[in-house]
Amino acid sequence: MWFGCAAVAALTAVLALRAHVASLEATRPDVGSPTAVVAAAADLMRGSILDAGSLSIVDVPSTLVPPGALTSPDEASGRVLAADLAEGEVLTHTRLSGAGSGPVAALVPAGLRAFVLPAGPPAGTVRSGDEIDVLATYGANAGRPYTETVASGIEVLDVVEGGPPIASAPGGAMTGPPIVVLADPTTVERLARAASLALLSIAIVGDEAPFTDTFAEAGATAELQPTNGPSP
Repeated sequence: MWFGCAAVAALTAVLALRAHVASLEATRPDVGSPTAVVAAAADLMRGSILDAGSLSIVDVPSTLVPPGALTSPDEASGRVLAADLAEGEVLTHTRLSGAGSGPVAALVPAGLRAFVLPAGPPAGTVRSGDEIDVLATYGANAGRPYTETVASGIEVLDVVEGGPPIASAPGGAMTGPPIVVLADPTTVERLARAASLALLSIAIVGDEAPFTDTFAEAGATAELQPTNGPSP
């Protein structure tokens, strides 16, 4: 009798589990059959030239495939990536530059130009995405130099790999690999004129959060404290 009751209980548990699984299957949304799409085989930065080694094929449920997803690596071979792509992220046509564009031209937005500053700061000082100011010093060899800012807050598009090694520029300034910056046509003209006539320097724009001088605040607070002694 004991074994019989155990067998009935076990059968009841199995049937209840099957019923529960069936109810879950019934309520699970249909995500569609697996679809092969192209994804990044590793983290890729914008400006990367894509090839078979940088891409992979992954299966994604058909309802989750993003619009414009590529289905063959051959569609992207030799194309330039217009935006960063994380490992495993599906590659779409909107992430690719126009066909035939070079690695720099592919990243230049409409209305802007890419300008090459022949000598940048020491290697490792700036990278793509940084903002810089470009300053020109005129008359450095005439004894009465003056400096003006010819471009403010322009974006570093690229640092030219394999550029010239760090060397001493006129006036003792250190230079590094050429850098490519984004600017409007008018600013590009100013940069070209300054590059031919002046010594260029670069100031790197950092965090624009307001600076708080805690020492100055402490001094101001101390000056406002009342004193117990007689006024002078």
